[in-house]
Amino acid sequence: IYLNAYPAGKDLSKECYDKYYARNLQSMEEYDHVNFFGMFESGTLIATMKLIDFDINLFGEMRKAVGLMALGVHPLHKRKGAAREMVGFFEDYTVNTGAAVSLLLPFRMDFYRKLGYGCGTKLDEYHIDTQYLPEEKDIEGLRFMAKEDVDKMLACHTAFVCKNHGALCKFEEEIRDVKNDDDVRRLGCFEGDELKGYAVFTFVNTSDCNYTLNLMDVKEMVYQDEKTLKRLLAGLRMQSDLAQSVIIRTGEPDFYHLLKSAQDMSGNYIDFGFLQTNLSAVGTMYKISDVESFIKASQHRKFPPENISVAFAVNDELSGAEKRFSLKFSTEEKGRFSRWSYDPSESVWANADAHLSCKLSDFSSLLMGSAELGGLARLGVLKMDDLSQLRRLDYLFHAEQKPFTNTDY
Repeated sequence: IYLNAYPAGKDLSKECYDKYYARNLQSMEEYDHVNFFGMFESGTLIATMKLIDFDINLFGEMRKAVGLMALGVHPLHKRKGAAREMVGFFEDYTVNTGAAVSLLLPFRMDFYRKLGYGCGTKLDEYHIDTQYLPEEKDIEGLRFMAKEDVDKMLACHTAFVCKNHGALCKFEEEIRDVKNDDDVRRLGCFEGDELKGYAVFTFVNTSDCNYTLNLMDVKEMVYQDEKTLKRLLAGLRMQSDLAQSVIIRTGEPDFYHLLKSAQDMSGNYIDFGFLQTNLSAVGTMYKISDVESFIKASQHRKFPPENISVAFAVNDELSGAEKRFSLKFSTEEKGRFSRWSYDPSESVWANADAHLSCKLSDFSSLLMGSAELGGLARLGVLKMDDLSQLRRLDYLFHAEQKPFTNTDY
């Protein structure tokens, strides 16, 4: 089922079958965070999927999340709603295990939008002249790493996750692939014996007739502070004699301000007076099926000081049902900030200070911080009964850091 559902780069030979059989069997027997589920019809397996128990940074504290992976339906059992039922099971699993949010990488965005999944933060891919990377004279601590340093890489990645909203700790299958990857180079930035950041990259030849023309493809870049980031970028810039251009992917929306020039290698010009800087893509999508549990899981989040009750009417695209509830913000510590709480009662709804309505997909993006309330309202995605409250609520719901992960699952 898996080989037929994801045919790119695969075939039905015994060699290919045995490869994926062994990998999945290892995951079943050894990996606690990887769970396999199947749907049967009259004793016949017609659909399969993996659910990953993730550790996610949720506004500065680690919580549980569940990721959907490798959902596949038998080629002769499509159009029966099997995928939809599997997704429903996945969401129930998320709620029943006490996880705060369901997340996935979409094979088709429209399919998952119809099931209530909201878009996460965009990934920006920059393909620029290597010389456009910032210069930095202080490159102390930079060195290339060997496989023996993988444990330090994992510890560094975990420290990075603990500082960045939306980031996911690596799970066992990722770690297995890291340890088996002999095709990449790993540049590390050390402070004493501690690894503070690293960049994983490959060289890619860009010419059929000239082996000296290459680009650097940066697969992953992890850093614990801005000093480490600058040193890593400087280390990459030093390779400009080997690679004339570099590809860097990031979830930082302001990354282009760091570059000498953000103009990419395409040379594309967009009316009127705009130079192309990067490609953008949506990966991770989020769904918050149990809003009350999510609010409790993020009770530590600090909001601007407000005493206000905000009522929501949220339509769950998967069930078709509308849920009404209020989010109440109350100041704490002598009015320095406020925290939120959940109230489903009709009386609170009726007496709320503001009333909003939207789909669960967009509401999930709003709560995770990958969408701005003001933007959703201006586009008509979110409806408000009193637009005079827009600026106040936009400021209240704004997340200091958008959630981002480039985890492959």
